[in-house]
Amino acid sequence: FYPTSVMETGYDILPWWVVRMIMLGIFVTDKVPFETVYLHGLIRDGKGQKMSKSKGNVVNPIETIDKYSADAVRMALIFGAAAGNDLSLGEEKIRGMRNFTNKLWNIGRFIEMNKQKDSPLGKIENEIDKKMIESLEELVDRTTKHLKKFELNLAAENLYEFIWHEFADKYIEDVKSRIDEKSYQVLSASYITLLKLLHPFMPFITEEIYQKFSKDGQLIIEKWPQNENKK
Repeated sequence: FYPTSVMETGYDILPWWVVRMIMLGIFVTDKVPFETVYLHGLIRDGKGQKMSKSKGNVVNPIETIDKYSADAVRMALIFGAAAGNDLSLGEEKIRGMRNFTNKLWNIGRFIEMNKQKDSPLGKIENEIDKKMIESLEELVDRTTKHLKKFELNLAAENLYEFIWHEFADKYIEDVKSRIDEKSYQVLSASYITLLKLLHPFMPFITEEIYQKFSKDGQLIIEKWPQNENKK
């Protein structure tokens, strides 16, 4: 029984485990057990050294998850981890991703606090709003391409940079001084889309935020506001 076409594993056991699985699978069934092998690197400590109990540099995953959350650990493991390259993992990096989860919460709270009444919007006229729609559509295409190529780190890094800097630091700061029904529509629709893009990497917080605001009848915008100027 072959449940998947992709085998994901560390490069260190390629000749000792992966190759034998393929040989045995073909011998028993005359079929290859998987078509794609994704080789990730080894996890090392913050200084790049191999983790060892004798060195005292082992990161306990259960304790780390309890302290910083599973999403922060997941994102830290993916961020900067190019396929086949070893990854240095320190507590500072995980703490940084925990701060990113706080950022997501704060964005949601800001949108919730500035809830606007529902009304027909017509076309989007503000240039910054239109630019956000176009930038986010480009991000969706770019993220999709990265995922199809198994460039998981690039997808995660692009989302992190866009959410923190383009969306939070620039767009939200601009919207604060002019928020109305139209800008709120773009703001909340953008946030929903970003949560969906981030969901494979940080499933718990994105689901929690989406369900929380959905129950409150907020942020339920599944389609973009109409941008009649877009060709």
